[in-house]
Amino acid sequence: MVEKRTIAFITLGTLVWASMATGFMSYYYIEQTKFQNQLDEKQRLLNELAENYETSATKRNLLAGDYGTLLGEYQWYSSENYSSLMGKCGRFLSNLSGNYTLTLNAFPELNSTYSNLLGEFQALDEKSQVSKEEFNSLLDDSYKLFVALTIKESEGFMGNVSAIEVSLCIDYGNLTIKWFNTSISFSASLFDLTQEVAEVQYSYWQTMEPGHILITSVNNYAKGYWVWYYWDEGSNDWVFGPMGCDAWILNNKGIYKWVCSS
Repeated sequence: MVEKRTIAFITLGTLVWASMATGFMSYYYIEQTKFQNQLDEKQRLLNELAENYETSATKRNLLAGDYGTLLGEYQWYSSENYSSLMGKCGRFLSNLSGNYTLTLNAFPELNSTYSNLLGEFQALDEKSQVSKEEFNSLLDDSYKLFVALTIKESEGFMGNVSAIEVSLCIDYGNLTIKWFNTSISFSASLFDLTQEVAEVQYSYWQTMEPGHILITSVNNYAKGYWVWYYWDEGSNDWVFGPMGCDAWILNNKGIYKWVCSS
């Protein structure tokens, strides 16, 4: 009787152990599979990033070469009328649009910058006399847009591979305060973050630098004017935003705030 009971306990213990072992193995296999899938996805993204980076770098270098040539001709130009260089400047602007079409379509503020720049070019191109100052302004604005486009394109490549954690507070000025804790691609601007978490309306100021964007409404709330702040750990206080929100690059673990002031 004792032997049968002992055998029964041993058999039951063996079944329980086998069941637990099978459960642990199944759990381990599932977790290992998830981890491997994550590694495979990251590797795919890294391979895609490398390929896109090579293409982007080649494109950027070619356009930089074109700009460098145009800048050299401008610097060594001896005449007081720079209208003869307008054609080359126009081709550079056309190449910018052709090579960065997707980026221009994805970022309305950059598309607006390009449209304004194209309008500036067309107005000068109709003139028979283009001064050095006018051409220099056109050339300078073209380069700024070129740099902004290359940065935004790079952000798109890196977005899925590397992200930062940020916090954003929206204070409507009527005792309604909303906090958002989220992740976003590195090198994103405060404007990008705000558009990620809220519906915004804004005005574009071409002459304002750095940055050209002023937020006029957040989630259809526009009873005042919107200003932004960032949290400074050194002073342990909020600091007023020193530039347009589209020019402020976010920091990892950064804390930001929009306030509607009447």
